[in-house]
Amino acid sequence: MAVIALLGDINIDLVLDIPIYPGEGGEAIATHQTVAIGGSATNTAIALARAGHECRLIGQVGQDAWGRHALMELQATGVATRWIGQDPSEPTQLNIVAVSATGERTMFAYRGANAQLSADMVDEAALAGAALLHLSGYAFLQPRQAGAAMRAIDIAVRKGIPVTLDIPGGVVDALGDKVRPVLASLDTIMLADSDLPRLLGEPVDATLDDLVAVLLERGVDRVAIKGNSTASLLYQRNIRDSAPWFCVDVVDTVGAGDAFAAGHIHGRITELSGGYCCRLANAFGAVAVTRKGAGLAMPALDEVLDLMTCDR
Repeated sequence: MAVIALLGDINIDLVLDIPIYPGEGGEAIATHQTVAIGGSATNTAIALARAGHECRLIGQVGQDAWGRHALMELQATGVATRWIGQDPSEPTQLNIVAVSATGERTMFAYRGANAQLSADMVDEAALAGAALLHLSGYAFLQPRQAGAAMRAIDIAVRKGIPVTLDIPGGVVDALGDKVRPVLASLDTIMLADSDLPRLLGEPVDATLDDLVAVLLERGVDRVAIKGNSTASLLYQRNIRDSAPWFCVDVVDTVGAGDAFAAGHIHGRITELSGGYCCRLANAFGAVAVTRKGAGLAMPALDEVLDLMTCDR
């Protein structure tokens, strides 16, 4: 298939199933725990590698046991780790993920080595022959890593490589000022409809179509809306496609958006129609929420296609 470069976080997820959330200062006894590799760009890379693509992950871990574990697991999935650094002073990011009885996740993290990735650590060779560069929005949270993301975008634009950006839920308020200047460099942006006004600094009562039009006017080629009522949407110039969500039993929403991004990227690279890209992204996300954790639990392409076939 294709070469895909990805830049973003690499972390270890400690996922705890919490039946009832306690108040501040209280305690909760988890009914299950999972420890696994995670991180938005990492999850997307694993899903794309399982779809047959050559994935090159640009990031950083600490010089610690968790970092060595992450590198080993990435190598086992076929994701290239050559462009992952090891920070001598900051630890590998540890994510504490509390999953409620409904499957919704709440996250607590110290970003550690991820936030120390800098522009001079982004090797142009990582993008050699790449069909696409994918960025996680988390990479724009802190200045050094944001500089690395900007350098990767500059390299991609110079080489004519399409750039995709996934905006994770919950952090859009911290990203708007940093993301708006790079919109003209983006091929595709993926985000929730509720995050659009805050990303753009537009009134919250503006219509979805009007907000998407702003993104398209600012140079984005494709706007993928993760959820609007019971469907996902894809806007391109004068084209609006959609596909309904799949009906599955939700176990854990960790990594669902990362899997959704992998579906759109796979569809984009293989030149599938807009409607099929939406359906494929929905299926990637649907399979992801039926299992605990992300990372090594990311869906394989054949699992996604099986769901799409059974749902016809």
